[in-house]
Amino acid sequence: MSKAHRQYSFKFGRVFFPGEAQPIPSEIRFQPLGNHVGNVMALVKKWSKRDFPSESSFARVLEAAKIHDIGKPQRFEIQAKITKMSKFKEYTYSFRGHRYLAKCDKDAWAEALAIGHHDFSVEDICSQAYKLKKEQKYADILTKEPLAYARELYILEMCDQIEAELACRVFGDGNQADSRAFMDFTIAPDELDDTKYFIEPWIFEDLQPIELTFKSWVMQSNEIDKDGELKKCIQDGREEAIGKILDRIVKTWWQFHQGNSQESITKTITIQPYNSSIQAKIWTVEDFYQKLGGFQPNPMQKEMFEKIYNSHEDQHPAILLKSSTGSGKFESILFPALASSYRLILPLPARSLLEDQKQRTEDYLKKFSKLHPNREFSLVVDTGAQMYRQIYKNGEERKFRTSNSRRHLYKGDVILTTIDKFLYRYFAFGDKQKSFIFPLRINQEKTLICFDEAHSYDEISFTNFNSLVKSLYEAGRSIMLMTATMPSEYLKRFDYLEQIDYIEDSEKYHALQEFQEQTLKQDYPNKKSFEWINSIKRDSEHPEAYQNEYTQIILREWQTESQQKLIVVVERVQDAVEIYQKVKSDLNFSDRSSERFLFLYHGRIADQLRPNIYAEIQKRDSSNQPYLLITTSAIEVGCDLNAKVLISEICPPENLIQRAGRCNRKGNIHNAKVIAIGNSIPEFSNSLDENGWQIYQKTLESLSEFNAQKISECISVSEQVDDYRVIELFSMLHDYVYEADLTCKHAHEKGLIVTRSWTPSATLIYKDGCENPHKITVPVDRLIKNDENDFANTYVLERYYDRETTRFDERELGWGCAYSKDIVIEIHKNQEGAEIYDGKREYSYNPELGFVELPGIFIKLRSTNCDEKLLCKHTDRKSAIITYTKALKTKSD
Repeated sequence: MSKAHRQYSFKFGRVFFPGEAQPIPSEIRFQPLGNHVGNVMALVKKWSKRDFPSESSFARVLEAAKIHDIGKPQRFEIQAKITKMSKFKEYTYSFRGHRYLAKCDKDAWAEALAIGHHDFSVEDICSQAYKLKKEQKYADILTKEPLAYARELYILEMCDQIEAELACRVFGDGNQADSRAFMDFTIAPDELDDTKYFIEPWIFEDLQPIELTFKSWVMQSNEIDKDGELKKCIQDGREEAIGKILDRIVKTWWQFHQGNSQESITKTITIQPYNSSIQAKIWTVEDFYQKLGGFQPNPMQKEMFEKIYNSHEDQHPAILLKSSTGSGKFESILFPALASSYRLILPLPARSLLEDQKQRTEDYLKKFSKLHPNREFSLVVDTGAQMYRQIYKNGEERKFRTSNSRRHLYKGDVILTTIDKFLYRYFAFGDKQKSFIFPLRINQEKTLICFDEAHSYDEISFTNFNSLVKSLYEAGRSIMLMTATMPSEYLKRFDYLEQIDYIEDSEKYHALQEFQEQTLKQDYPNKKSFEWINSIKRDSEHPEAYQNEYTQIILREWQTESQQKLIVVVERVQDAVEIYQKVKSDLNFSDRSSERFLFLYHGRIADQLRPNIYAEIQKRDSSNQPYLLITTSAIEVGCDLNAKVLISEICPPENLIQRAGRCNRKGNIHNAKVIAIGNSIPEFSNSLDENGWQIYQKTLESLSEFNAQKISECISVSEQVDDYRVIELFSMLHDYVYEADLTCKHAHEKGLIVTRSWTPSATLIYKDGCENPHKITVPVDRLIKNDENDFANTYVLERYYDRETTRFDERELGWGCAYSKDIVIEIHKNQEGAEIYDGKREYSYNPELGFVELPGIFIKLRSTNCDEKLLCKHTDRKSAIITYTKALKTKSD
């Protein structure tokens, strides 16, 4: 009987491959598991006690840190990443499944933390919290603080991640340090001392430096491939096997050294806060505005600064701010948020506002970073299609659009997003792993959530908006609503918020007016003449006459003074395009000219083009160069433009006030004017009943000067009828994510959150051979077939995740619920040059004009139940039916 050999445990915490990736490493370093765990525990002990959600939290997190990696030795494995061409890319390592081996008989909560420390998904956190609530002592904690488990898990995760990034930097594996996922802190080495690191933000109990010692065992190059196995594998072209070979070599080497290599490295480092964190500056409102903006704050901005910056750390401001367009509401929130070190989240009602706010935020963050030398500040833009993070340091942008959402999930000083995507994040939709980081960061103490243009929501979007604001308020979050024109019917819903009113409060209103006239030297604040041309009527069957008359009014104004800034707003894309083409023809305008002044902007211009068009317009506006912009409501709210003339199709009073806010915005134009055209508001955009319309007409007829206050008195909406299904869905998602109610889990698993409409959307793409084809998003009910919209070379697909290839792919649209499908409609350019193909017209696409016509894709079927049904015919023999929920009430377009 042969003698049994002792097997030594692979007690590694982490593995490092210093230098460039190569198939035969020059050196491999192994951090002892005990060293890693000891450092993590040291960080837990130093963590700010105020950040722990309960008195018993610290002991649980410390115990979890002690046991969180206890299963690593059993699951250790060296692996190699291989390219598609079966070539070596880099080495990595795995402890797959080790977290499930963590055990703690004395504390089930600590064990749950250890098991959950590499996941942080909504599914895992809700499941663990649900199980813990079965024990009364844990149920009491979670009743008092529903996010207690998630907050403790976050502390454990961050201590683990901070230690990991430091270890990678200490042991020369910079690539691994840069790719650490889920990191909420920025670590930077001292340029003069390689044993010193700065960490931002500083979350530890006191401001004293923290000392950590890092150790590693070393496997030298002469031990790695002494038998030539790796070299032969490479020569034989079997690089796909190289990972398993190195894994066996490493494990044999470890057994040979009896679990304790003689070659080792020890290095002690310190982490400390930046000096600016230690010596926090106390700002006055005047000083901060002068430093960051170069101007004096107005009375409204002063009041908001006092409310936010000077609030006690245990107080959470909850304010509804009413102030006119162009009064500086954006700065009134951004400036005190930066001064107070808040994470500011700005959900906007539309993507069209993001570019404008992004540019302004960038400029301020660059200036702010100059006030804090060597510290990084960041802006996150989250549109759903892409999330990017831009970093500013010492007044400069460090990186342009780093795109790594797994590392920087809402890790920003300012986050610009849309209300739709914010709801999506609020309910932890997204990647399966790490998805709960969004609810956690939204609910952190130093987070301020500001809803700009809060008047922009109606029907389903208002129902969700109302539920969201109330939920955040009840959770004790810091929230702001900003509006210029919110109807009184809606204001009543937010009576629990402190209202600061610079419109209807006469004392505040006049104080703001006086400041604009005397301090800002605005000679003509809010001054603009008004004219309503109500003799023009639009015939929906024959709109050409209306378009011609509209064009003549535009040309008359432009030819009166061509060196001016003029904005034209109509309600329909088709009208905007026709008027644009007529104006372009009459002015003999060429868009190839270096002095482009004529612009078309609407929601059906390709996603890729709209930001650039708006940037050109804004550039001309800020440099006081003339332009003529023809647009729709896509550029209505929040856009910082200062035109001399606004020509608008007649629209509801709240919309007219918003549009007029782009005219003489800076109070420096003596002959600014607003012209309204048309004798009736289109039904699809009308918010007034018959009595309201009569009052509105009389008000407009009485005005020769634009008077926002008088027009605002006409704002009226029919009583908001909340769709009970939207309320119920919001409630179920909230109970699952924030209360760990697993009976509501099915609502989350469906992936459905109705943000604005029950009608799902599809992505419309024009394929002409370009690498980045133009696309827009369109509600599926806009794609119903008729006699005029059946185009050739149109394909209806759905995007899906192929688990075998681990990639997204496309296939023909199949049967089923539309909410669970990513519908893609491709319109291909006819490469044969024929205008008629297969008996159908070729789709005419001009990037300058956008997707003017929408293709007919679906046939609407009759339905007697609560679902809409759309038929898609791929061929005569192959079709699919998709379903979605009917709205309680619809408006015709």
